[in-house]
Amino acid sequence: MSDETNAQGLQFTERLVWLGFMLFFVVVLAIYVARGIGLEQDVTDANRALLDAQMQLARYTRDEVPRPADVGLTNAQIQAMQRRGIARPELQLRRDLVAQPDLIPHEPVLGGQMYFVPEGIHVLNDRWVLAAFEDGHIRGQMLLEYDIAHGNVTWQVIESYLE
Repeated sequence: MSDETNAQGLQFTERLVWLGFMLFFVVVLAIYVARGIGLEQDVTDANRALLDAQMQLARYTRDEVPRPADVGLTNAQIQAMQRRGIARPELQLRRDLVAQPDLIPHEPVLGGQMYFVPEGIHVLNDRWVLAAFEDGHIRGQMLLEYDIAHGNVTWQVIESYLE
């Protein structure tokens, strides 16, 4: 009987250990789920606070005028162009472009002649120029890329369109 009692005691102990493990896993799972729900709530609250802050910022900046983009040549770019042979870069780029109406890829209409509008030529930086052109009847704009070597300017049309 002693062996049978020991066997029953071991079975009971084994069942008790398994029950303890299962209870432990249920508790861990409950904690994990509770933390997940709490984290979801934290994320929801953070998103709501972010949206409120963005709305408040939009109200504060509604009447502000955005700062225009910096366009034109910097002093360092002007000095680099001067070393490449152009003393007054913006003026000389405009003059060189006005002298090359053959760069305009559009045909004139009604017997006109395409030409660049000098006051419509804007040096954007040390690489690109935005230029307006017309023939007296139609008008357009184009973006050109330029390169300077030994005082000579080479032009390449990037994009152009008629208005």
